Amino acid sequence: MVHDLIAPLWETKTNTAKKILTYLGQIFNWSIALRIRDDRENPTDLHSALGVLLEPSRRNKKESENHAVISVDEMPLLYAELDAMQSVSARALQFAFLTASRSKAVRLANWDEFDLDNALWIILVEHDKMKQRKRGRTIVLSRQAVELIKGLPRYSGQQRVFLSSQMNTLSDMTLSMHLRRMHRRKKADDDLGWIDREKTARTGKESVVTPHGCARATFRTWEKDDVLGNNRKLDQEAVELCLLHSKNDPYEGAYDRARLLGERRRIMQKWADYCCSALEKI
Repeated sequence: MVHDLIAPLWETKTNTAKKILTYLGQIFNWSIALRIRDDRENPTDLHSALGVLLEPSRRNKKESENHAVISVDEMPLLYAELDAMQSVSARALQFAFLTASRSKAVRLANWDEFDLDNALWIILVEHDKMKQRKRGRTIVLSRQAVELIKGLPRYSGQQRVFLSSQMNTLSDMTLSMHLRRMHRRKKADDDLGWIDREKTARTGKESVVTPHGCARATFRTWEKDDVLGNNRKLDQEAVELCLLHSKNDPYEGAYDRARLLGERRRIMQKWADYCCSALEKI
């Protein structure tokens, strides 16, 4: 039964299949531990019978693709179009772009996570993709990011910074669909829209830009840009800290207390200035 459920997904939606296996595996482990299940083997174990049955599907699975991104030179134009919109989704996307942050952290952000006097955002561990307790989760905020947060309405009894019109937390699909609607409107004008041009050309399929790709991958490409000279001007270790990428060492950075806050502020301000560089032209 597990195989029949997973096999159709394995070749085309491998990440979804793995998530389902993880959830099912936890349920089976729980039932085994409480002796609700007589068979002591977990049927989701890929090192057991399921792995053998899935082997043909695992060999034929599609190569994973990265999130569709906006090109570095188009980012200011996309940001400016968002800036002209009066919606919470547009503000959330702008904030994600300015901070090079994951959608989940932005959507779940609470007011008490922000120290606007010191231009800092300290993400809660439960709002982060990575759950290591010692992991740094402090984002330095540019002038534009602070102004954006200060400009948002704050509702009594509500902790979330970004709320829908129904006073609900924004969903990841909400932000993705916002970009898709922008894409459709732009495509009607220029027959192109907001797409990842390289990925579209390579795959032969229209790849509409995504929140994750624009917020993180475009920032990563910008900081390495040799035409702008950023590959020589920006400290690469500080860039990794801006993305909350931890050092891969067994001591979890226990002996490295340097947070490079000054350099990170310089990087994030330079990035924000670049994102906003087309505003005066709109």
